[in-house]
Amino acid sequence: MEKKSLFKRLLLLASFLNAVNMYGAVYQFEEGMPESIKAGKGSQIAITQEKYKDGKHSLKWNFKGKDTLTISGDTGYKVFQRGAQEKARSSYAMWIYNKKPIKDEMLIEFKKDGQVKCSFKLNMNFEGWRTMWVQYDRDMTGTPVEGMNEIVLHAPNKDGEVLIDQVLTSVLVDPRHNTRDDQVNFVNIDADTAVNAHWMALYKNYNVLEENSSRKSASRAEKAGILSIEKRFREDSLKTVKVTPKIIKENKDKLAEYKTKSIATPQTIVIYRDFTDKEKSRVNDVYVLEYGRWLRDLAYMYNSTENPQEKQEIFNIFQEGMKYFFDQGWTKGSGQGTIHHLGYQMREVYEAVLLMREPIINSEINDKTREMVKWYSALGIIYTPEEEIKGVNADILNTMLPGMVTAMLLEKDGTAAQELKQLNRYLKNSINYAPGLLGGFKEDGSMFHHMQNYPAYAKGAYQGLTPIIYYLGNTPFALDENAYNIVKKAILMTRVYSNKNNWLLTLSGRHPENTFKISDEVFRYAAFGKETGVDKELAEAYLRLTPTGKYAEEFKKLGFKPEEAPNGSWTMNMGSLQLQRRNEWLAGVKGFSRYLVGNETYIKNNLYGRYMSYGTFQILEKSLKESGFESEGWSWAHYPGTTVIALPDEKLISAISQIDTQSGVEEMLISDETYSGGNSLNNNGMFAMKLHENEKYNGSHRARKSVFFFDNRAVLLGSNIENNDKEHETHTTLFQNALGKNKITSSEKHFGGNSFILDSQKNLYKIVKGEAVYKKGLQKSHNHKTCKPTQNNYELAYINHGTNPKDKGYEYAVLIKATGKEQENFKKDAGYKVLQKDYNAHIVEDKISGMRGYALFESGELQEDKYIKSVDTPSMVLAAPSENKLKLSFVDPDLRLYEGIDITQYGKHGKMIPVNIYSRKWNGNDSIPHTSVLVLKGKYSLTAPKENVSLENKGNETVVKVTTKYAMPVEFELVKIK
Repeated sequence: MEKKSLFKRLLLLASFLNAVNMYGAVYQFEEGMPESIKAGKGSQIAITQEKYKDGKHSLKWNFKGKDTLTISGDTGYKVFQRGAQEKARSSYAMWIYNKKPIKDEMLIEFKKDGQVKCSFKLNMNFEGWRTMWVQYDRDMTGTPVEGMNEIVLHAPNKDGEVLIDQVLTSVLVDPRHNTRDDQVNFVNIDADTAVNAHWMALYKNYNVLEENSSRKSASRAEKAGILSIEKRFREDSLKTVKVTPKIIKENKDKLAEYKTKSIATPQTIVIYRDFTDKEKSRVNDVYVLEYGRWLRDLAYMYNSTENPQEKQEIFNIFQEGMKYFFDQGWTKGSGQGTIHHLGYQMREVYEAVLLMREPIINSEINDKTREMVKWYSALGIIYTPEEEIKGVNADILNTMLPGMVTAMLLEKDGTAAQELKQLNRYLKNSINYAPGLLGGFKEDGSMFHHMQNYPAYAKGAYQGLTPIIYYLGNTPFALDENAYNIVKKAILMTRVYSNKNNWLLTLSGRHPENTFKISDEVFRYAAFGKETGVDKELAEAYLRLTPTGKYAEEFKKLGFKPEEAPNGSWTMNMGSLQLQRRNEWLAGVKGFSRYLVGNETYIKNNLYGRYMSYGTFQILEKSLKESGFESEGWSWAHYPGTTVIALPDEKLISAISQIDTQSGVEEMLISDETYSGGNSLNNNGMFAMKLHENEKYNGSHRARKSVFFFDNRAVLLGSNIENNDKEHETHTTLFQNALGKNKITSSEKHFGGNSFILDSQKNLYKIVKGEAVYKKGLQKSHNHKTCKPTQNNYELAYINHGTNPKDKGYEYAVLIKATGKEQENFKKDAGYKVLQKDYNAHIVEDKISGMRGYALFESGELQEDKYIKSVDTPSMVLAAPSENKLKLSFVDPDLRLYEGIDITQYGKHGKMIPVNIYSRKWNGNDSIPHTSVLVLKGKYSLTAPKENVSLENKGNETVVKVTTKYAMPVEFELVKIK
């Protein structure tokens, strides 16, 4: 049964991998003139080898004004079936080469039995190759119908000649991805304001530039600043390479080879998926990434020789390469059919252009090059009205900023100065705290992308942004202090949630691997990017992360020394994340809620990742690998700290689907619980969550979980664990550690309450309540991308709650990275006391510090607590008493992006249904301020005024009102009134 289940899931995944099906005809013009194509009386058509997009041939149409070209046969158009898993729609695609621009349009009609059903117009004001992906239902005029059997191309009003290739009469295309441009400016207009608008809105953004053009001259200071920016940018991008006549000749030959290929972006491959093998063999693409790297190599060569003749030869090759680039449709106004995620392909092109700025400016390709870069880098984004800016997309910072600055540096000084100032204003407004789940910076140091705190994308964002900050630094265009400090805080947080360079596994998004690391270079760039001077914190953080790094000596000469490893407690509730650091280790806990997704799964990524935020508790010292994680053999049902139904991989694999047209084929599940997050006080912290699995899988699975950190000890509690799975056990995982490839002796042990287990990472676990199981041996699993079997030696320990658990619980404590003496003392007395552990609350007191932590899952009165009488809001409280004072940190973990329920997230029977986080109308809402009432036993007053805290004494009680937003901890100190 399990093998059959896995097979069915794999078939489902395969169906999505091939979700773009060819319903219509494919014309590649490689086997003579198709009988179905006829020209009007005034036209001539022929098969030619002059230029082509695939194979070696295309169709040449020499036309008289208003003449026609007809393609007969079923178009293959299919009506979109609403409610189906497949969301792609029928589109018409075609490549056309125009030898001379014509100021008119080509009308393309689609007929059924002689009657026009739908049509669109193609602007002919271009030169070179262009393509279009036009959706029948949304983009065309009229109403398409199945059975359309004739396509008529009406020539513009002037005589001319075009080449046509790769005509696809109907191909399924994700409706998010059709791109409008100068030729088809009516296509997918909604993409201008969609989640992926930073990729798709090139047409809109370029036209904004023309509206904001200026002829003002630059000041002397601005001119000096422009020179400084260019100098830093060039020096940062340059690489010295060998230049010989032989190498120059090889690159000339390389250009000749490229001229036999079509320059494409990988995103266009979707329309080839259902090609026959013969049709696929005719596709001869070189991706723009490879082509850009070749152009950049030429730029390196040009800047590595002082020989004028060699320089000229290299530039001639470069110039011819750019002309071919333009001819292929890589030019201003061309959308390539689809343009999404293009930024990742174009960075090397921008670098090449920057490094060749000097010869380009004085050449015939200057204007086309500048406008091409302005178009594809979406430079017009910098003119976004301030009131429309709500955060910033990580992709813009990562892939588009360098292109924007390159385009500016190709301008005359006056225009460059204007655009650099506008860039400064844009960065100032976008590097602010973004509302809700929208992309960009958050007050707790999170960096959001895909509606979540996402270190992998944050890394790219910082790698794109901080060099620009560095180039602008110490010029009139430098980032202002507030924006700079926001970036600085976010960068510094990366070395808090990572140790030393790997971030926590639970923060890995759809990439649960040990290959991802924070970037140390961003610390260097940002340190030098201030308006004036060098930032000490960033410089010293760099020296700790990479003491012998590329720029270490540079900082040491300025008197900086490596920082001490961060120690303390950090709350990042925009990521439902709590962090504890001591010495050189990090412990982190993560959950999810009705706002924050628990996983991100794609068709080829993280297919077993459902449980990665179910209260994951992970300890990192050094790297992920050295801390016990290896993806080979890893049990995806046993992320440390989680409480889950321990499904085999065959049943755990995601039942992935495309929910709506605003999402891809992905899974990003949320809960319906608002209670998930952490709190910090006096360098200690806590975390708690109400765990409820999404109904897509098993909505009966629930638990109440908490973690309390006291120095190097963690206390983990669970209560009210329940689900209806009578086949599979429910486990709370203590740890899972890889043991290396060497052969080991398998073993299994069972422990009752008041038992101790020392793991291979030198963490000591005390199991107080629950039946614990320890296993050591060869562990089998599956690759999270390919589903192929993997295996490795592992040790695994978990508390077994049995099948179909009802009101089960656990209690265990962990002594983290302690000495032998500390471990002996811990065995005698773990140093804490559980005061309450039930449905309403988990309360723990540290015997050493006296600190008390409260996970108050429900509002109401407490059971004879020493300090708190009642609370009117489910909350988290940390209390640190002293002689006559009481220090408190209060958190309402509800992000409060909306009140009540979102009825669109529930089905007919009132149960959760899978929804797309991108389509939630509340995802960009600001947090709603909420005032919680906490009643304390005894009379207190504030030691200092606090803006969002007020007190009122009533008899021998103190009523404390705390106003919070975004689940931010509010810390305040009280003094007893005698």
